Amino acid sequence: MVFHPAERTILLITGALGVASFFLVWWKGIAVGPEFFTFSVGFAAVMIGVGQIYRQFRDSERIALVTHVLGLFVAYSAFGVLFNIVLLPRPTAPIDAALVRIDAWLGYSWPALVSWFAEYPAFNDIVRRVYALTLIQLLCAFIVLGALLDRRRLHAAALGTVIASLATIFCWALFPSGGAAAFWTLDPEVERIVRPVVSPAYGAELNRLFREGVTDLSAMGVTGLVGFPSFHTVMALISLIALWPYLIARLVLIGVCLLLFPAILVHGGHNLADVLAGVVITIGSWVVGLKIYDAQTPLAAEPRPVAAPNPV
Repeated sequence: MVFHPAERTILLITGALGVASFFLVWWKGIAVGPEFFTFSVGFAAVMIGVGQIYRQFRDSERIALVTHVLGLFVAYSAFGVLFNIVLLPRPTAPIDAALVRIDAWLGYSWPALVSWFAEYPAFNDIVRRVYALTLIQLLCAFIVLGALLDRRRLHAAALGTVIASLATIFCWALFPSGGAAAFWTLDPEVERIVRPVVSPAYGAELNRLFREGVTDLSAMGVTGLVGFPSFHTVMALISLIALWPYLIARLVLIGVCLLLFPAILVHGGHNLADVLAGVVITIGSWVVGLKIYDAQTPLAAEPRPVAAPNPV
């Protein structure tokens, strides 16, 4: 099989996460049904298989780049989520109270922001929908970069996202947090109007999982565990940075991000400190992703995008 260096790197990281995850599953006696992996592993296998056909026999590197990055990212995400879950329970108390104090120093209050959104239900519905599309935004950025044959920015974005994910899990493992929703309660009427995706009830379940852990993945009532740093912020910014040289995509994503950042705070149940940390991790991970790509890829092998980037 023919893989580019960045693709091999992501595949190796995914394999290492899988080995570590299954060891912890066995050691802790956690029940994991095959349905946890059926879609993700099957999708990844199909995408990589299609990519190999188009890379080796059909001479279409555009399709190969897109299918490989989608397959590898879905596979990595599945094992990244599993690894994050099997780190439960955490031996240290959540740091949400400290993060709320930092927010207060910055003049930010999650309940106050949610109450403001309750006064504008139509606007709230818009940002709620935008929040749900964050992962799709990142995957669309991958597809566009692959279609443009901009392999450097595509693979730097994929590597940067993986690095940011690992950094986020590492920070959370040392300093667990469930976000603002795990600390605050809301006025019932405000909560009824806004319907935050990550609600105080969701936050209470996170706090329970931090204390007690999980014995059966099928019984989990939550999906995301990490409050600090915000990985939704990472996905949004990686998309924007990766497509920045392309004027139309840049303008579209700037507009989306202007809606997404308040959505992350309100519907992601995040502290402002979570988002700021996500910004820092994104910038650092993007730089590292570019450096890894450049170190792995000889200059002569660097493909040219099909169209020159528009001027800033």
